[in-house]
Formats: sequence, C-alpha cells, structure tokens
Amino acid sequence: MEQVLKMNYYAHTKGNNIADWQLLIDHLTNTANLAQSFGVDAGISDFSYFAGLLHDIGKYSFAFQNRLKGSKHPVDHSTAGAQELHKKFQNSSIYPIALIISYCIAGHHAGLPDYGSPIDLDGTGTLQSRLKTRIEDYSAYSEELDLSTVIIPKKFPIGSAKKHQLFSVAFFTRMIYSTLVDADYQDTEEFIQGRKTRGESEKIDVLCQRFNQFLTKFSKPENKINQIRTQVLHNCLQKANVNPGFFTLTVPTGGGKTYASLAFALNHAYQHGLKRIVYVIPFTSIIEQNASVFRDCLGKENILEQHADFDFESIFVNDIISSDDETNNALEKLKLSAENWDISITVTTNVQFFESLFSCHSSKCRKIHNLAKSVMIFDEAQMLPREFLFPCMNSLWELVNNYHSSVVFCTATQPSLQRFMPDGTKFIEIIEDPQKLFANYQRVQIEYIGKQTDDELIYRLNEQNQSLCIVNTRKHAKGLFNGLTGEGRYHLSTLMCPIHRKLVLNEVRQRLKEGVSCRVISTQVMEAGIDIDFPIGFRAIAGMDSIIQAAGRINREQKHTSGILYVFETDSKFVKRVPAYIEQGAAIARSILREFKNNPISTDAINAFFEKLYSLQEGDQAFDVNGIMACFEKKEGFFFKTASERFHIIDNRTEPVFIPYDHVAEELIEELKVAPFPRTILRKLQLYTVNIYPQELEELYKKGAINLINDRYSVLSIENFIDFYDEKTGLIIPDIQMGNAIFL
Repeated sequence: MEQVLKMNYYAHTKGNNIADWQLLIDHLTNTANLAQSFGVDAGISDFSYFAGLLHDIGKYSFAFQNRLKGSKHPVDHSTAGAQELHKKFQNSSIYPIALIISYCIAGHHAGLPDYGSPIDLDGTGTLQSRLKTRIEDYSAYSEELDLSTVIIPKKFPIGSAKKHQLFSVAFFTRMIYSTLVDADYQDTEEFIQGRKTRGESEKIDVLCQRFNQFLTKFSKPENKINQIRTQVLHNCLQKANVNPGFFTLTVPTGGGKTYASLAFALNHAYQHGLKRIVYVIPFTSIIEQNASVFRDCLGKENILEQHADFDFESIFVNDIISSDDETNNALEKLKLSAENWDISITVTTNVQFFESLFSCHSSKCRKIHNLAKSVMIFDEAQMLPREFLFPCMNSLWELVNNYHSSVVFCTATQPSLQRFMPDGTKFIEIIEDPQKLFANYQRVQIEYIGKQTDDELIYRLNEQNQSLCIVNTRKHAKGLFNGLTGEGRYHLSTLMCPIHRKLVLNEVRQRLKEGVSCRVISTQVMEAGIDIDFPIGFRAIAGMDSIIQAAGRINREQKHTSGILYVFETDSKFVKRVPAYIEQGAAIARSILREFKNNPISTDAINAFFEKLYSLQEGDQAFDVNGIMACFEKKEGFFFKTASERFHIIDNRTEPVFIPYDHVAEELIEELKVAPFPRTILRKLQLYTVNIYPQELEELYKKGAINLINDRYSVLSIENFIDFYDEKTGLIIPDIQMGNAIFL
C-alpha cells in the first residue's frame, strides 16, 4: 500500500530553508504552555492554555501556508479560533467562557474588538461580524489537535463589586488576553533569535535582603529632619506584614517617602509572596530621579524605566500588528513588540500604566498579567487623572481583589480616592499619625501676594540670590526666564530633553550647595518629587496640591528657621489662557488659603481642598468623562476597541522628537536607521526625546528642522540643531496660535 506523507504546517518562516521554519503545532503548544505559566499568578492558567492552543488554528488553511511560501494573497487567520469556539459551544452552558476566549483569539493581532451587533456587516471588525465572516478552510487543524482532551473551565474564578459585575468579567478577559499575546510574542521571539531573549532580573527576596542591608546606614539619624524620615521608614517596615490590600502613605514633601515606600513594597512583597513592584509616577523628571536611586541601591539590571517622553509603543499601534493578516516573516512582528514588565521593579508613568489597562492593542496589553501578585506604588497620587478616576480606581480594585495585589497611594497631598471605589473598600494608612507628622515637619510659610505683572515678578526674582519660580505654562516660563539678569539663571520645562534637564538640575543643586547665585524658572515639571532645596519660592496660583508640592522644594533640609513660598496671581502677556482644570483648582485654593490662613500645609487643609474639588463636579460622569465604564456594562457584550479609543489621559496627543543632544544620541539615531530590533535603542533614546503637539511638529517640518527615519521616527536635524534647540530652554517651537495646553 502506498504510504501517504503527512503534510507539515508552519507558523513562522526564518530564511529560505523550509527546514528552519517553525512547525505550527510546536508554536501552538509552546504558546499554550507559556500562556498557562503566565496565568498562574492571576489564577487563570486553564483559560490561558486553551486560548494559546486555539489562537492560530487559522494557519492550517492552504491559503496561509501558501502565504508563508510567498503568496501575496492576504489571509485572515485569527478569526478561525473564535469561530470554532462559537460553533462548538454556542448552545452550551459554558458559552460565556467560550465567548471571552473568542475576544482574545480574534484580537491577538488586530486588538481586542468591540462586540458589535448582529446586523454588523463583514469587514466592520466587531466580534459579531468576525463570527459570521467567510474565511479560508482551516479544518486540517484536527489532524494535529484533539480539542476533546482539553479541560475547559466551567465558571469564572473571580469575585465582583455589586455595581460592576460585568466590568470584572471584562477585566478578566483582558488578563487572559495579556497572557496569550505575551506568550505569542515570546515564543515567536525565541524562535527567531534561536534562544530565550528575556532577561531574568533578581527576585524579590534577594532585592529585599539587599535593600534592608542598605537601610542600616539610616539607623542613627543625627538631626531632627532625618529623625522624622527614619520614623517614616520604621512605620513602613512595621506595616509591611499587613495583608495585601489598599494602603495610603501620607508623608510631607521631603519626608523620605522614596526610600520608605520602596522599603514597604519590598518587605510587603517578600512577606506575602508577591512577585513584582511597579512604581507609577506622573512626571518623567521624578521617574528619572527615582529610577536612578533604585539602581544605585539594587543594581541597574533590576530596574526597568519606561516613561512617556517617548512611548515607542504608540508608534506601532496602527502598524502591522493592527492588521489581521500575517506578514510572511516573524521578524516584522518582533519589530512591534514592547515591554511586558516581567522585571522585578518597573518605574513608569500614569499614562503608560492606565492606558495599558484600557488599551485594546496587544503591544500595550501584554504586560497586564504581570500586575497580578504585585505591589503598585502610586507616587504623587494627587496627580491621578481626575477625568478617569472611576475606571482607574475600579481597575485597581480588580487587581487587589481578584489578582492578589497591593496598591499604595503615596503623597503629601492625599486625595480622597475611596469615594471612587466600590462600597466597602478600605484603605490602611501606613503612617501612625499623619497630622502630627505634618506639624513636626513644618518648615515653610505660605504667603499670598496677589496679582503680579511679569516686570514685578522678574524684579523680585532678580533681587534674590537663590529662588525658584514655578508657573503654569511653557510660554510663561520662557518669557520670565528671558527677563532674568546676571549669573546663575536657569530654565526647566519639557521642551528640554530629559538628559538636558538632568544636567541642569545637577548644576542647580551644585550652586545651591555652594550658596552662589541660582534662580530657576520652571513649569510644573519641577514641582513634585524633585529632591532640591531653595530658601525662597514663588508659585503661580493653582490647586492646593500644586502649591503644597511647590512648597516641598523650599527649605527642604531645614537649613533655615523657615522658608517662604509666595503665591501670586498671573498678570502676563505670555499667558493667554490657563487650562480649565488649573483654574478650577486655583479657585478652590483661594478659599482654602483664606480658611486655613495660619496653616495651609496640613492634612485638614488638604482634605478640605479635595472635598471641595470633587464636590464641584456634577455626578459620576465628571470622573468618567468619556464613558469608559459604560463600554463594559452591556450584557450582550463588551466594547474593548471603543474604550481604548476613548481612554486617553492626555487629550491632545503628542508626537515624540529625538534630539541629537550629544554624541551618544547621535550614535543611537544612526543605529536606529538599520536596527532590526529597535526596542533597546528606543528605550535608550527616551533620554533624548521631547514630546510636542502634531501642529508644532508640522511647523518644524515646514521649517526643514526635522528628518524622518524609516518613515517612522522624527529627528531634529543636526544641521539645524543650533537654530531649533536652545542650550538654555530646549526645543524652539515656531510661533503658532494654539494656546498653552501643554504646561509642563
């Protein structure tokens, strides 16, 4: 009898020799096993395994196999798994389980879809349209896969808040999706590279022991301020044994919360078997500072610094990964991969963190499962996005209550966030007596001086030997800076790339230490978390949280009996308008400054400010302005894509521009031109990036100031560097009429 040769089915190519290609059954099995292991901490292993096993069965079609061999005919391969689940289980009691896995499989390339409606036409991209669209025959999968042997879970292993049960199921879907796409990426990456490429950072137990040893240097504080910081540290170490949940760490600015919060996080994680620590910080300047501190203590290989000065994920979000088709070489897929936060300690931004939680795109979502069994520290918690507090807080509730994590809200100006959580949510304060701590730490007087013209303000600043002035817009900061005279004048804003800001801050710190002339004009980038100490400061009127944070840069080390912060009203030709949310906070701050005239830097004043601020808003909609929660409250299905499109913390999206600031940046830019795997280079280029509005970028293009690399990356031309990048104030934007919306 003639022997029938078994046909081989392939998942990915590598070169022209078919013997080097990856077998499809190997990819499915590897992905399933990886996804299963990634789901352990979240308690979703069986769901993840099933999703991994089915995600690419559409590649069993002859059309797809021909595509790998050079055919130009596009093939939809990711719909097959979703359709197979629908056919097998649509009349079964476990169909709800099958449906959530269908979202994950259908979206593992194009992104999590909207459910849609039964009348959706083919090509609309919704799950409903995908389930009925005609695709290539993939039935050959049964030659290599026997689904009858796979155990399918019959119920959801999660709890839910009474009002948001469907939100919990939607978040559960995201968890499965995260394990699937990360496993898919990693197996593909390992196949292409021929080895496992993900680095292994040291584990929490090792880092905890190392950090606790480092802390012994603070065991004998010599002055009052260091005694207070040591007490804060002791409070954090004592509370580390409390069961995982929600915590607040309310510490005055300069109270040593960077070391103290890390001490809590490491010891809490070690004692409760948690795997990772994620620091979430509003400003890149604080990220740079904190990440540097952590590296010095724990080693640079153990710290991932990922921030939004250059969010390289956003460059790829509408690229090949958003197509349902598969390129005929897995190399293209890897060009689109982004961070998955699988390192022990990650330092990132509010924008990165929350937009990842609500994104529909695989490159952003692949990190979500690594938030299970983690400690999340939200530094400067008052800066959490007010317009999205309901979806943000509910997502944190999910991570704590269903995925065994802890959350710490850390700040000197603690907002009342419990009101945005499901009923019954409890917060545990780590500090024994925050009000007493604030009273013991009193070192700055706040004086309201009313309206100040630019000339009056510049005169006051020029009179001082050392002073700091923080204003609300970039344009105002630059205008005031140009009015300063004499030696030792500095400017700081996000128009300067991070490495430039870092060099300026180092120079400022040195001049302050030497007692020589040093006057700084800054935007809010200088306000929170920056370890710097001026005797006198000025702050344009804003919310009390901003005012108190600015006060934290004054007399920080108590070198003077008392520092002073002058709060002023702006009367400037450089300010045409102030963003509405700043003006709203300023209006309440005026009343707080009157009501708490003798002690505006107190927990009572802070509580009163946030109560008034939140009470100004009308109804829940003010804290979910784009209706994110509504995307997950319809029984028929979820609308992941719509939520992703609506959830943008920064309303006006910005574009990254690489700055050839020094020879290191120039070399990285040259490498980027030919790099097949740009992730590492892009990460390094974060230090040389300025984010600007699309309109501003367009004007720079018109002036010939920008070069485009690989049709993707905007780079300030070296030939035009002197004309468009000032050594004092950073990137020079052509004068266009677009207001002052970027204020950092």
